Amino acid sequence: MPFKSKCLRGLVAMVWVLIILQTGRPAARAQDYQALSLEDCLALARQYNPVLGASREKIQELLADYQAARSKFFPRLVLLSYYDRQPPNRFSSGGGLTNIELFKREGYTGVTGKQIIFDGLKTYYNTQAAKTGSKAQKEEVQRTAEEVAFTVTEAFYRFIEARENLKVARETLQQRQGFAKLTEGFFKAGKVTHLDSFRAQSQVSEAAQAKVEGENAVSLAREILARTLGLKEQIQVDIRGHLPQEFAAAADIESLWQKALKDNPEIKRLDIELAQSQALIKAARGGYFPEVSLQASSDVRHRDLGGTKPEWLAGVFMEFPFFEGGLTKAQVAKASSQNLQLLEKKRDRLNGLKVDLTAAWKDQENARQGVVTSRQTLTTNEEAYASAQTLYRHGKAIGLDVLQAQVELTGSRFNFIRYAVAYEIGKARVKQIIGFGQLEASQQGDRGGAQK
Repeated sequence: MPFKSKCLRGLVAMVWVLIILQTGRPAARAQDYQALSLEDCLALARQYNPVLGASREKIQELLADYQAARSKFFPRLVLLSYYDRQPPNRFSSGGGLTNIELFKREGYTGVTGKQIIFDGLKTYYNTQAAKTGSKAQKEEVQRTAEEVAFTVTEAFYRFIEARENLKVARETLQQRQGFAKLTEGFFKAGKVTHLDSFRAQSQVSEAAQAKVEGENAVSLAREILARTLGLKEQIQVDIRGHLPQEFAAAADIESLWQKALKDNPEIKRLDIELAQSQALIKAARGGYFPEVSLQASSDVRHRDLGGTKPEWLAGVFMEFPFFEGGLTKAQVAKASSQNLQLLEKKRDRLNGLKVDLTAAWKDQENARQGVVTSRQTLTTNEEAYASAQTLYRHGKAIGLDVLQAQVELTGSRFNFIRYAVAYEIGKARVKQIIGFGQLEASQQGDRGGAQK
């Protein structure tokens, strides 16, 4: 009996250990998303973002198109087999009646092969166009990766902005609650009017409203970041980060534009697509030339009259469509039109990118200058608020002066946060347009997934 009780207690202990381990695993997995840095967020987005995943999968589709176009370089073999029954009273091949008995059943099994020798280089240029299309999609993946990286960076700093604003709102609420208690004490002592007490309570209500709005903004920013990363809905996300401390000036706009012309993946993709369209024009013009092919067949034909006879055929064939209703001409015109459309699209996109780069550069520089101004204003308002409180306690200032100082101090703190976040977002936008500020999606995505 003692031995059995010991075994039972040991078994119960093992069960409890397994239950604790199983319940602890989801918590451990959830903690992986509770202290994410910006680099962690970018790595997760490269791994889980659905837009980027679809863009990567598009490469496989274009590689399949390349294999399909390349398949025409190889011979085509066809196995054909059939069984046929003929009416016994049919006419002969000459159309007239005959005394010779005709066959009634026929079976056929044969293999035919066709190898294209020359088709106006249509297969060659179609293959080159398909191969070039997969290269263009790789640049599109890079463009998508940088766009996703900018979106994640913006969501990350919007999250920081919401948290910092909430922190300011909570501190402001505490300040105004303390001032309201002080004003209430002065009112009871007969030093201020009831209006001062009402004003102080009104400021407390406004601060409480700002705190509620700040909490809701944090929840929204957290949800936006999680959805941008592509994580599952039930996973909670939190970040570790702070406002930037250094605000360097951006390079001049012309040097940035020259780098964008060299490294921007969208411009690279358009250049590759132009080369692809040139190959498609040459492929379409191949329809003006005859098709030369080597064809052969070997088969066995069995009839109820005449028995089984092997047959074969081999030779070089040339097909020249001397009339096709203008099909080739229309295909060439279509390919040429698509090439001109790409030229105009590239010209328009260059203009748009130059405007986008200028706007991002302006936003970054404006935010940088705004940080300098708001810092100075913040220092001034902090001193003004401290002075107003001191004077109010000694009866040399009224409550309205303190309330005004509180409002100005809170506004300057919000302005500093707004400009600091705008600086980082503008900086990320400039890097996105230039095209070399973010990591490659294909290589860094695998590395980020391995780290996580």
